[in-house]
Amino acid sequence: MQEAISPRKVQLVVKKGFDRMSNYRRASAMFVKEFAGIYYRQEKGLTGEEPINLIFHSIRTMVPNLVMQNPVNKIITPYVAHKEYAELLGLGVNEVEKQIKLKQTLRAWVTSTFFGWGIIKIGLAAKGQMIKFGDVNVDPGQVYAELIDLDDFVIDPICKVWNQSMFYGHRTTVPRQILLDTDLYDHDAVVELPSSRAITSKDTVASLTQQQMGAEEARSFQDYVDVVELYVPEANALITIPDPTQKQTDGYIGITDYFGPKDGPYVDLSFSPPVRNNPFPIPPVSVIYDLHCMANRSFRKSMNQAENQRDVLLYNPMDADMAQDIVDAKDGDAIASANPTNAKVYSYGGQNTDNAAWLQQLHIWFNYLAQNPDQISGNLTPGTKGSKTTATLSSILQANANVGIEDARSILYDQTAEISKRIAWYLHTDPLINLPLTKRTSGNKEIQLALTPEQRQGDFLEFTFKIVERSMSRLDPTIRSKRMMEFCTNILPAAANTAMIMMQMGRPFNLESYLSRVAKELGIFEDVQDLFVDELFAQRLQLMMAMGPQNQGKANANTQEGVQQNKGFPMKRNIPGAQEIANKFAQEGANESQAANQGVW
Repeated sequence: MQEAISPRKVQLVVKKGFDRMSNYRRASAMFVKEFAGIYYRQEKGLTGEEPINLIFHSIRTMVPNLVMQNPVNKIITPYVAHKEYAELLGLGVNEVEKQIKLKQTLRAWVTSTFFGWGIIKIGLAAKGQMIKFGDVNVDPGQVYAELIDLDDFVIDPICKVWNQSMFYGHRTTVPRQILLDTDLYDHDAVVELPSSRAITSKDTVASLTQQQMGAEEARSFQDYVDVVELYVPEANALITIPDPTQKQTDGYIGITDYFGPKDGPYVDLSFSPPVRNNPFPIPPVSVIYDLHCMANRSFRKSMNQAENQRDVLLYNPMDADMAQDIVDAKDGDAIASANPTNAKVYSYGGQNTDNAAWLQQLHIWFNYLAQNPDQISGNLTPGTKGSKTTATLSSILQANANVGIEDARSILYDQTAEISKRIAWYLHTDPLINLPLTKRTSGNKEIQLALTPEQRQGDFLEFTFKIVERSMSRLDPTIRSKRMMEFCTNILPAAANTAMIMMQMGRPFNLESYLSRVAKELGIFEDVQDLFVDELFAQRLQLMMAMGPQNQGKANANTQEGVQQNKGFPMKRNIPGAQEIANKFAQEGANESQAANQGVW
């Protein structure tokens, strides 16, 4: 006979879940503390106490390379009849993500992932849906995406992988009055809740800037309480309980059915390989934390040695007047001396040159483990710029940076697609939706569209979600203009010649599709798409061919005979070989800003 699960047992299991993550959370808080630096958490500090913040440098480099703008969603379906609706739903998701400023949440999500685990909750800010205190800036009925702090998140204490957890949840600090004003909650249980302890806790990341805040002043402003919201997949329910680390009761504060996508409201993100039989990922910062601390200690030692360096004048006591003249002399003065050797300048102390070499080696090791942030950011150090003595080292660092950043980007896009999938579910199931949209077509025209319930087609499970490649990255304006010049001067004329040759051969060639695909690969499709189609182009082409000179059979650059004679059309570009490509990648940086001098590659 199956044992009944009481509310007190649920709260006990949730408490064990918090306990299981305690060491993981403390380590994450330690990394964040080092990332923020002493001037973030203290009124004052000793100059030079943390001279180089390598962790901040690494994260500041990686985040903009991964997320610089809102994603562009592409929804795919195997059913041809539903493709138009899939495109319309994708436009709706794009519009909603712009409205809720998803880019800012994604940047915080990526930053949180470097310190341990990134968790985002997607929900609907509608009346009657659990606690809405964290969504006060979201209109009722609007989809929201909220970053859940690792200090507040909890999962099953015995699960081994993410998707096998019996529950997912997070702690929420909310004014007591909001719970009392909502009919979904047991008001007697709400009244018995103790005042929030999270406001004054010293064990969380929030305490970095809350140490000087008085607890009594915060409570006098509004009475806050701590509750935990749980999503239970097997029961398809949302449960609200007291924070089990503070109080355990014999009942639930609230329980209701879960209205949302079957995958649940939470999406996780991690950049590390999985740890066998453990759901927690390895924080990337943990790999470089010790090197960061060691580099700061070595740097402080070198600074102290430099400050202790002294130049002193030693002289014979009989030549005291001469020594004083030397001290008082200005540049270019002449001093008479019967025996100049009786006064000499001696230096003592000073920086050990071996320390500088050691610090540089630490920097190189840090770049090995941190996916080479120096080269990604375009800041080439002596160990990364690839001189004759460091060509192999530069090649290894470059390959490491390319693999690492592309792997992180692929993981991020896959998990962001999960966020878009949940947002799309709410749009797909909204019976009152009326979302105005616009679609840009060729010829610099926009058409008005609207996502309404009448346009809904197919089952939600029939759609597959993906993020358009590189849609969250942004090209530097200099690089964009460079690629547009390359496109107009090299690719466009070559494509036009190819199209004419194919027409003469009687082979169909879709010039617009070809140019569109090339422009998408270069990341400039939106800038040049208006050049591809002219509604009168076909008519003009027919008129020009009818009125223009006819082919006399002579070889020229635009005929098949001329192309064969010249071994290709005159404006062709040579395709580099494998060795040329390898050499180019070994010499150029991973930062896209360096592509300005490397053509369209």
